[in-house]
Amino acid sequence: MNEENQKDVEGSPRDRERASDFKSCMNLTPQQALDASHVFQEWEGGPFSHLTDLSIPDQSAHRGFKFSANGLLFDKLLSAKVYCDSLTGVSGSNQEQDPIVADLVTSGRIVFTAKGVSHDVTPGRICIRDTRASWDFSCSPGTRLRVISVPRHLVFSQAYSPGALNQAIISDVKTPEVRFLLNFLEAIEKSRDDLDRSHAAQDIAVDACASVFSGMLSDRSIAGLQDHPNAILAAARNFIEKNLDRHDLSPALVARTAGVSVRTLHRFFSDSNDSVMAFTRRRRLQKAHAEMMSQGSAARISEIAARWHFADSSHFIRHFKSFYGATPAAYLRNHSGSDRRDADG
Repeated sequence: MNEENQKDVEGSPRDRERASDFKSCMNLTPQQALDASHVFQEWEGGPFSHLTDLSIPDQSAHRGFKFSANGLLFDKLLSAKVYCDSLTGVSGSNQEQDPIVADLVTSGRIVFTAKGVSHDVTPGRICIRDTRASWDFSCSPGTRLRVISVPRHLVFSQAYSPGALNQAIISDVKTPEVRFLLNFLEAIEKSRDDLDRSHAAQDIAVDACASVFSGMLSDRSIAGLQDHPNAILAAARNFIEKNLDRHDLSPALVARTAGVSVRTLHRFFSDSNDSVMAFTRRRRLQKAHAEMMSQGSAARISEIAARWHFADSSHFIRHFKSFYGATPAAYLRNHSGSDRRDADG
């Protein structure tokens, strides 16, 4: 088993200095899987320490056991993609330090049970739960999921009252809250260098995730996220980046994904001296520019303009010239000429 950076990040003064890549893997032979209880002791003190009484079912052990987790860990916020073979155990041990955990299943299945109530988490569903309560769980072979873990005290500090929080909720991945959470997590993973350099950026990331969890567990949507405009902007921009090729990309669609009103979205972009459509057009121009340069003299301007959803060629040419200082044709001539001169030199 290999867990890189886990002890450094969890247990040293460097906690707030770096956003570390988190990796954990386990590959057991059938013989090792039959007597694997001691292997999981290495998780103590790390982000999976809320999992106890772990065992590999005998009927699955003959195939061996594989586990892997890859993601980002900082200030005790974990976001990781996980693969796990058949595993049973308990999540939560009635400790104040036990986190709030979300499991979003993409394949396979996890069943959580507490006090006679079961939650069946199948692909496309997410379970967010307070692990101070103990949950018996059973993970099916070959389950893939996204695990997000946030310190419990941060989630409770954002609730109207601790008593308002439910112990667990099950939600669909298509809900605005979950879409926002996933887009925001992708955005912060892309910005890990900024997180390394800024404690303020780490605070924004952790507080935004805590707000989402608190809102969902309290049945009050994610209104508290409006106190985190930078988080909303990061999630919105990430969604735009991933959907530049969509013809229906609009402020209304972006706002629904970010979990705010269109008016609020426009205000947050305006406060950053930008606008939703200006950002979208700029990124589409840059994508079109990259495509045009890769094709060179063979580039068909009208096709590129259509692919990146400009109304027509003249509309694309006008915006291209405003941004790059020349029409696409002139730009290509200038750069192909400079390329030849460089080659001759």
